[in-house]
Amino acid sequence: MTPSKAEQFNRVQWSAHGTESMVESLFLKFHLPEEGSAFWARYTLRRPLAGHGEPVGCLWGVYTSVTGETVAGCDTHAASDVAAGRDRFFLKIGPGELAMGRASGKVGGRGSKGASIEWDLSFEAGTGCLVHFPLDAMYRLGFPRNKAVSPHVSTRFYGTVKIGGRTLRVDGARGMQGHNWGPTVSDHWIWSHANTFEGRDDVVFEGLSSILRFGPVTLPPLTILYLKAEDRQWLFNGPHQLLMSRSNARDLSWEFAGTDGPVRLEGQVTAVPGLTTGLDYISSDGQTVRVHNSNLADARLSVTGLPGGRLDLVSNRTATIELGGRAATSDVPVAVKG
Repeated sequence: MTPSKAEQFNRVQWSAHGTESMVESLFLKFHLPEEGSAFWARYTLRRPLAGHGEPVGCLWGVYTSVTGETVAGCDTHAASDVAAGRDRFFLKIGPGELAMGRASGKVGGRGSKGASIEWDLSFEAGTGCLVHFPLDAMYRLGFPRNKAVSPHVSTRFYGTVKIGGRTLRVDGARGMQGHNWGPTVSDHWIWSHANTFEGRDDVVFEGLSSILRFGPVTLPPLTILYLKAEDRQWLFNGPHQLLMSRSNARDLSWEFAGTDGPVRLEGQVTAVPGLTTGLDYISSDGQTVRVHNSNLADARLSVTGLPGGRLDLVSNRTATIELGGRAATSDVPVAVKG
């Protein structure tokens, strides 16, 4: 049986015995609007440069609530405790496993009296694979150095998340599952996603912006935008669209715009400092890359040039924004490192 596009793009690239450095992450997140909370899990593989440690796998979990409660944990496991499928999508890091339609894990928590975080989830597969780059060669060759894809750009989760002694029931929570990899952690990126908008069940948004380097030359931001609404999809990633796109980040807010023919998408995603988690990602060269992650952000989008007129979309405390490296400029306390 031919594997689905989502399974192909989810296959693990990493091995403990490779000769080149690599950092790879497979992650998921979802929102529980009725409770005012969100959950994010990350399965990370790191193969360091020579002299910077041994290959490891890291398991992350972050729970946040609009009340300000944050519980975050990251446990590091030796390569001997990591297993990855070669002909199918499967990854095991310590007690955590990730495969098509399944995700589980457990980490020690920091915050909220040190509660641990444990999850046992299923998610709908075959819900749409978002391939960010316009050319297959951009995934096969060395430019850009860091690759990104969302094998499940919009899906629903079911199961349980345990925060200490408290169990959260997850029944159809909207979220996504993504995958990225490269020789190091990128030194600049902004990523955003939302699929819970007021009064709308059909809208999915994702945006990615990064300042790339080509040898000694620093290039303008590469900004890719995706929108699904009203039974149509737009992916702003063609050469002309990349040249015309706009991206501007300040503190915990990101403004962006892109055009696709007569259609123009403009928007802003903003995180609240008290609802944003500071994370430190360790790169393959041993350097620490600061990250500001909020799964309780606000998003405001407007789409013009549609036959039916302007479309305005609002997501209150149900959008995600992550600002990493040089894009992480705010003073957000670090909750966990790994």
